[in-house]
Amino acid sequence: MTMENIDALKKNPREGGRLTYKLKNADVFVSKSGFHFIDYLDPVEAIPPEIDASQLTDEVAAYIETQLQANAEKFDNQANIVKQHLPLQNAKVLDVGCGGGLFLSLLKQQGADVIGIELSDSRAQYAKAKHRLVIDKHPIESDHWQSGYATYFDAVTLWDVIEHVNYPLQTLQSVASVLKEGGVLLIDTPCRDSFYHRFGELTYRFSGGRFPTFLNAMYSSHLFGHKQIFSTDEMKQLFESVGFEVVDLHKFHELSFPYEFYLKKLFKSQGLVNLVLPFVRIFFKVFKIRNKMLVVGKKT
Repeated sequence: MTMENIDALKKNPREGGRLTYKLKNADVFVSKSGFHFIDYLDPVEAIPPEIDASQLTDEVAAYIETQLQANAEKFDNQANIVKQHLPLQNAKVLDVGCGGGLFLSLLKQQGADVIGIELSDSRAQYAKAKHRLVIDKHPIESDHWQSGYATYFDAVTLWDVIEHVNYPLQTLQSVASVLKEGGVLLIDTPCRDSFYHRFGELTYRFSGGRFPTFLNAMYSSHLFGHKQIFSTDEMKQLFESVGFEVVDLHKFHELSFPYEFYLKKLFKSQGLVNLVLPFVRIFFKVFKIRNKMLVVGKKT
């Protein structure tokens, strides 16, 4: 399978893939070449482009602040990575899937001209209200971006996003069209050739599917859930297939949420979570398991 076949494969998963992992929240298919994906697609076409501010409740705002944006170091690192590849003063930057907007706020403070795409009403409203950002709900594949912003941006970022989209090839083709020649695309995403995914596959096989461990936290058949996890080789092929020269690709350690978030997905008992949590904190202080990959490409 080449990267050009990914989107077609996802439209007919049972024809091009084999149902390999039956998880709590998703059925995972594997193609002949090893690409892992689920058979759920978001109804993106049905999402209104207007931001419904009423969806931002106090409870949701607290979640964004204490969970979604809990790892402040992550957002600082993202801003620094962009700065390594692009002078930020007056740079036009688009963040696809901008969440609560903290990353874009950091770039804005350093002189960048920023816009965010966020399909979640609550997160879009939070980013607008909290950080005073320009946020749009039109998907990057829409005419709004493809016609109105062709070759406009100096950089486009997709932080923890490519694993969520319906059709990753189409998404990156759309990103390429709004970037200037020489523009930079930056993506980070969970990595399939990492300890967590491999350990999940191992425990699934040895337990006959009863104990998938990390796989349950990696795939999800619900709105904006994880629909595919790429290997480093697949991501490199994907970049090159849409006209990007890969200038950086490496694995690194990063957890997007607090440890409790992941433990609750693994264990049903809060008591067990409380028991395990101190040991998990010690473990990650000692061992920095590289679970994600960063890919930077330059439009040729």
